[in-house]
Amino acid sequence: MMSAMFENVNEAMPHALARLESKPIKMQTSPDKVEVAVLHVLEAEPSGADLGMMCQHNPLHTFMFDGHGKLLNANKAAFEAFQSDPPGGQEEASRSYEEAYNDVFNLQLDCHRHAQPHKSRKCGGIKWDMIEMWPMQDPIDGFPAVLVKKYDITQQKDLELKLSIQQQELQRQNQELERYTATMLEDKLRLQEQANSLEERLEAVLHDKFHAKTFDAETPIDKTLVFLHSVIKGEVPPVQAALDLYHILSESDTNLRQPVGLEKQLLREYSLDADVGQSILQMLQGHNAHKSEETGPRGAELTSGQTYPEVAKPQHDNSSASSRHLSHSQTSTLHRVSGSAVACPMPAITPELERQLQDAGSNWQFDIFSFAEATPGHTLSLLAVHCTQQSGLAQHFQIILPNLWNWVQRIESGYDANNPYHNSVHVASVLQMTHMMLTHGGIRQSNAVDMLEAYCTYWSAITHDFEHGGVNNDFLIRTYHPWAVCYNDQSPLENHHLAAAVRFSFQPEYRHVPQEVFQAEDWIQARRLCINMVLGTDMKKHFDIVSRFQAAFKPAPTSSNSKADIDWAAVKMEDKYLMHQMVLKCADIGHLAADVATHKRWAYQLEEEFFRQGDKERELGMPISPLMDRAHQGGMTRSQLGFLNIVGIPLFKAMAELFEGTQPMLEGVLANYREWEAVARSSDAAVK
Repeated sequence: MMSAMFENVNEAMPHALARLESKPIKMQTSPDKVEVAVLHVLEAEPSGADLGMMCQHNPLHTFMFDGHGKLLNANKAAFEAFQSDPPGGQEEASRSYEEAYNDVFNLQLDCHRHAQPHKSRKCGGIKWDMIEMWPMQDPIDGFPAVLVKKYDITQQKDLELKLSIQQQELQRQNQELERYTATMLEDKLRLQEQANSLEERLEAVLHDKFHAKTFDAETPIDKTLVFLHSVIKGEVPPVQAALDLYHILSESDTNLRQPVGLEKQLLREYSLDADVGQSILQMLQGHNAHKSEETGPRGAELTSGQTYPEVAKPQHDNSSASSRHLSHSQTSTLHRVSGSAVACPMPAITPELERQLQDAGSNWQFDIFSFAEATPGHTLSLLAVHCTQQSGLAQHFQIILPNLWNWVQRIESGYDANNPYHNSVHVASVLQMTHMMLTHGGIRQSNAVDMLEAYCTYWSAITHDFEHGGVNNDFLIRTYHPWAVCYNDQSPLENHHLAAAVRFSFQPEYRHVPQEVFQAEDWIQARRLCINMVLGTDMKKHFDIVSRFQAAFKPAPTSSNSKADIDWAAVKMEDKYLMHQMVLKCADIGHLAADVATHKRWAYQLEEEFFRQGDKERELGMPISPLMDRAHQGGMTRSQLGFLNIVGIPLFKAMAELFEGTQPMLEGVLANYREWEAVARSSDAAVK
């Protein structure tokens, strides 16, 4: 409600002043003059946005000014406020006046609003006023005027401040929610990867479960430990289990570290054809395992006057035991200087070659064949130098890189490029997989190996097949090859690889670790470790190593510690040897974990190498080893499913159980197993 003196008020007035009640009154306009006037009472009707704004608040002050800013009328509170200094000073008042004047009289806006802060006299806090200015005509003289209303909007401003704070808080929460969503997405992807990994592990477990019905891979030691484990836990094992274990252990020919009845299982009980079973048995036990196939004593296999075949025989000179049978492509890269072999200079590293080397240090399924095509003659050498540098060994041991290059080139020249499988590309692949297990498989990260042990692991990977002749140990033994005679039929290949590599490694041009860096005890430890690793690649020792490894690192029945809690500093050196042997064993057959195309290429190259041994056996009039007769349909590739079931999957599964970072290898092995299963199904369908 507002009271004032107006004249000529009509419906054209601002819509917020729509109701009008008029009555005549007398009013003293000067000390000596009284005039008759009309009192107009205008009430705001509840209509429109402006009216709503005006009616929501109780106006503290109501003024009316003319077009020149002269106060025409005001209520008491407004008049008192008008007499006081404006908040913010005269300068702010002038600016506000000019802005209001322009909006009301020039732009002729329906209403001008201006929020104004001021300091409270009572509490000293900040108060806010809303000033509304409505254009109109002075009802007395008809000149333009303005109706001003002033509201206390402190509560509204407080609410706006709270809303602003809430909005900022909501924005912060939204940002956190976005970050949380991104994290959730990352976790989802990680969990999906883990789910895939668990699926692969479940597949491996199911594989063990369902194939155990036809092949029992447990050794007598394994069965004994399982029996004792149940007793320690307070369980009562079946009497029959105790009787079975008693009979197994009491047999005079029981091999405690090989699966019970291995020969019987492979040749009669397990679902393998005869050739495949005999081939796997020969690989795991040796030629004399299945005695029914022997036609006479071993010496009778060579007729009178025959000599052992030419397969990389050792060369005895004052420098090395290198082979006399290196191919021309190998020896052409060496230059003789004062009776010593000096390697060619290291080639320039192109950007593409650098990219491949970086990929070799981070990819579980590295394309070794593409790398070999880009680095003919020095595939192993370049990869060895790269791994030595990337692993930190070069800096730690102050390795002399030119001498390292000479040494590894000399080693690479000892691998026969004519061998389809046992050549320098195979060894480079073994080295790359070894590097991946150490650096990305959790072995170095868990402190399972120190720097000296890491150096020995790389050294063993590089030399583990040095001067391989493309035939297996059984061939050397049956032909009385000098290596077999020298090492008394005990791992002749592996023993020669080690001895031949060591013979020249201490020559000045090949000695790449400064003598002052390695102490005498370091050399002793290194040599013992390298011998254990390389000899461990003989498949005749496979079950012994895997069984001991699993027993050594399986938590005790009374222990709550997991494998991840192993204190490697407290592990016995003999048990650490087992871990190192497992690393090199996995790397040696690492093509099982390669991508399908790479794995199959290696499998067929190994098959061709087996066929070539079979050709030699035929020439010598010897019985041809199982799956090595190229005249028969299918070679060793027929045995892939059996080999993966019995050897491959359990080996990589045991490694992944101890070092979870090696899980990608197991996944690769399972993928190749599925591929060979598909091949077998297709073959069966074609036969039907």
